Amino acid sequence: MAKTIKFNLICDNTPVRTLEDLQENFVIEDVLAYYNDKLLHRWLKVRGYSEELAKVEGITSSDEMDIIKELIEIFNVSVDKSKVDEEVYMLQFLAEREKLYAEYDRTHYLSKKVIEDYKNGYIELIKKIINNPSDISIIKSCIKEMVENYDWVLELNHRDLFNDLLEKSKLAVMCLLMNEKLRSYYLPIEMKKEDGTVINDLTAGSDKFVMYSSICAMIKNGSLEEELGDNLHIFSGETEGYWRDLETKDKKYMIISMDNGDFVRSAGLQNGDKSSNDVREKFLILDGIDYKSNYATHKLKYMEV
Repeated sequence: MAKTIKFNLICDNTPVRTLEDLQENFVIEDVLAYYNDKLLHRWLKVRGYSEELAKVEGITSSDEMDIIKELIEIFNVSVDKSKVDEEVYMLQFLAEREKLYAEYDRTHYLSKKVIEDYKNGYIELIKKIINNPSDISIIKSCIKEMVENYDWVLELNHRDLFNDLLEKSKLAVMCLLMNEKLRSYYLPIEMKKEDGTVINDLTAGSDKFVMYSSICAMIKNGSLEEELGDNLHIFSGETEGYWRDLETKDKKYMIISMDNGDFVRSAGLQNGDKSSNDVREKFLILDGIDYKSNYATHKLKYMEV
C-alpha cells in the first residue's frame, strides 16, 4: 500500500503541521486561499483530521465573509470578531482591484487608465460631500471610504481637500477632525522631550500650521453655529460644583469649545478631568461627556463623532 505523503501548510510564513499550529498562525488571507484551492481539504485528509474535513466540506456559502467565519469556528480560532469583517472587506477590495488590473491588461489599456479611474472614484466622493454640505451622514460615509480605500491619495491630496471643504462645508471640516487617521494631517501632534517639556510638530508658515490656524479661526467665527446647525450641541448652565452627565459613554463626542474655568471628562472617568487649557483648540474626543462649571453663562460646544 502506498504511503500517504504528508505536507505542511504555510501560514504567516510559518509551517503548519497540526491544528494547534493552525490556530496559533491563522491568517485570514492564507487560510482562505488554501480553502479556495482545496489545499486545506487535502491537508486535513492526509493529517487525519476527518471531523474537521467533514465540516470544511460541508460549507455551502460562496461568500468569503461567511466562509472565513465558518473556518474560524471550525478550527476554534481565538480572534477579535470585530476585526474579521474589516480584514475580509480589505481582501475583497484588493481582489476587485486585481480583477480590474487584469481586465485592463487583457484589453490593452494603459496603466494610467487604471490610475485615472481610481482617481475619479476619489473625486466623486469629494463631489458628493460638496453637493451635500449639510448632510453629516453622507459626509461621514464619504470620508470613511476615502480613509479605507484611498489612503495614499489622501497622503498627497489632504491639503487641497481641506481647502475645498473649508470653503464649501464647515461641517465636513469638523468631520475630518473626527476621523482618527486624518487628525494628524490637520491638528498638532504633541511630543514630550526628555526634560518633560511638551512640544508639537507645528512650524510657523508650514501647510499644517496654516490649516490648523484656519480651523481655529473658523471656530471663533460667529456664523459657525448656524452652519453646523443641529449637529452642534450646546450646553449652558452652572453645575454647582458637581459633575453633570451630559452624554453617556456608549458614544464618542468631540469638544469644539469650552470657557475658562470649566472642566470636562469622559463619562464616569475618575481622575480624567480636562480643564479649558487641556481642551482649547485641541478638539478632544471623549467617550461620553461629564461637565462641570461654576458659571451659568458659560457654554460647552460639542459634536457627536
